[in-house]
Amino acid sequence: MKLMTFFRNKFSVLAGSTLFYIGNALADLPPIEQPSSGGGSGTYATIKGYLRDGLTLGGLIIAAVAFIVVANAAISCFHHVRQGKATWTEFGTFVIIGVILLVVVIWLVTKSSDII
Repeated sequence: MKLMTFFRNKFSVLAGSTLFYIGNALADLPPIEQPSSGGGSGTYATIKGYLRDGLTLGGLIIAAVAFIVVANAAISCFHHVRQGKATWTEFGTFVIIGVILLVVVIWLVTKSSDII
């Protein structure tokens, strides 16, 4: 009888432990995407590539913010023209200078991404 109790206890421990077994998960995960400037020639080159991509993204965000600021200022100037506080010449000048400013910002971001 003691022998049956011994095997029953061992079997229950074995069955219970297999429920909580954590083995190797052999998932077929895709490889990590390398930065656009290359990488794969070491950790330092990969980190440098990710840093370059991050700085380029930061420059694009700066260009987007400049576009939003110029558009907001042009809408504000248009509002002043409609109220009679400004003239259409001022509005046209403001829009032309804003477009030139945006072109310069985008050009600088493009040049800086080539330099980095």
